[in-house]
Amino acid sequence: MFQNDFDLSADAKRSTMANIASWGAWLILLGLAVLTAIHAISITMAYTNYQGGAFAGIRVFGVILAEFFAVVTAILLATHVLRAKQKPLAIAVEVSWFIFAAMNLISSFAIEHGGEIPNFVSIWVAYGLPVAALVIGALFYITLRLDPEAGRADDNAELKEKFADSNHKATVEVLTSEQMKVVLRQMQWMRIPSVVGKQLGLTDAQIQALQRQAPALLDLNNNGVGDIMEQPALPASTQAQGEPATMARLMAALGLSKSTNDAPRQAAPPVLETARYTPEQIAAAVAMLDSAHTRATEVNGTAPAGGNGSRPQ
Repeated sequence: MFQNDFDLSADAKRSTMANIASWGAWLILLGLAVLTAIHAISITMAYTNYQGGAFAGIRVFGVILAEFFAVVTAILLATHVLRAKQKPLAIAVEVSWFIFAAMNLISSFAIEHGGEIPNFVSIWVAYGLPVAALVIGALFYITLRLDPEAGRADDNAELKEKFADSNHKATVEVLTSEQMKVVLRQMQWMRIPSVVGKQLGLTDAQIQALQRQAPALLDLNNNGVGDIMEQPALPASTQAQGEPATMARLMAALGLSKSTNDAPRQAAPPVLETARYTPEQIAAAVAMLDSAHTRATEVNGTAPAGGNGSRPQ
């Protein structure tokens, strides 16, 4: 029963015969390509009066490139390497080669026969045969370019180029921006006075005073003071209450007093004495003085001495 259903021996024989026939067919096609190449060479040698030599041999060899393209294309088709978009052009390569090979065979036999050569043979040998390999080579090249892998490689290269271009443009934009110019200018203003000041024997206070003259310092909070000159802002609770010792020193530096009955204030010290206080600390001290002034006015019912009802200036 099993022998009737599964004849493994017969299947193996048929498979072997099929493989032999397949290889035989490929060998016959290869022989045909060699035959047409020989005819193409013989036509070229007869038409150009070939006398030998390396360069002449290269010219003769050029006409058989069509056969090489055809053989390689056949192998690519047989091994299923070509994708869908490539197959129509691969078939065009094979069809073109068959047409050119037929023309070469006809021309070769006509020339070897002697006598008057048909007009179409003369035209083919003069104009068709020299460019046959070029035409098939162009079709073969387009076939390779239609490979999806080649398309993906092109896309990746294009994406890398666009990314590199965008990165370059962004770098140029940053380096040529006004913000970068301000930062670079600020950096030089903070560096050069210190270097030159030490060479000239200036004090730290003089160097800081020079640095405060830097134009166009970056001022993100728009308070009129370059950010690099500002100290970290105090917490809100500290600004509201103030540190007693700090506030006392600050108001003393400003020539201010917590008491409204104090004697007339002295002139404010030089700017360098108060330069170490931030605008927020100065504002907190002034606010404390205003508060004390208001309370004194409410208690005494009179304006503080030396004034006309307004707070000391």
